[in-house]
Amino acid sequence: MIRKWPFYLATLAWLSLVSSQVLADARSVQVSVVVDIPHSEAWTILRDFSVSHNYVPNITRTEIVSSKRAGLGAHRKVYEADGDFLEETVIDWREGEGFVIKLHKGDEPMAPFTRAEFHYALQTHSPGKTTIALTMLYQLPMGSLGDALGGWFIDPVVEDSLTQVAAGMKHYYETGTPATDSDRERLAGTVQVVEN
Repeated sequence: MIRKWPFYLATLAWLSLVSSQVLADARSVQVSVVVDIPHSEAWTILRDFSVSHNYVPNITRTEIVSSKRAGLGAHRKVYEADGDFLEETVIDWREGEGFVIKLHKGDEPMAPFTRAEFHYALQTHSPGKTTIALTMLYQLPMGSLGDALGGWFIDPVVEDSLTQVAAGMKHYYETGTPATDSDRERLAGTVQVVEN
């Protein structure tokens, strides 16, 4: 029986390696919030790729690192207080409607993901009001195990993060002043989770 342990360990190691190469299905989490400004004003703020630190929690500074300040290919770094940063590059741009950014660090997707995208979308809600929809689309390794782990552990964290961002956007878009943690907490109840 003891002689079989190397075989079992080798088999387990092989299965672990193979499963890490298999991708889980892409998962997405979406929230929306209504801001009390017209669509055109909301788009003017959203398209400004340099202001995310005014509404995203824990981000202290935004730096545009590409020659393009907006549109397809625009690239920024968003910094945390400790100096760590994440890169964001526009991979899809729909003038007046929204855009998609790839979340990455260098050539690698934001850890622990094999794919990480953030979708911003605007839609007129009613005269003088605009709906902002935020979607995080991500993919993990490990096939169906990665998919299950995403549903159990990652989705709730992403949902909370998106809620905080959306609440921060509502404050910033309506007041023009940077959102604080208390602003995001106060407005979190106005954010709706969109069921997939």
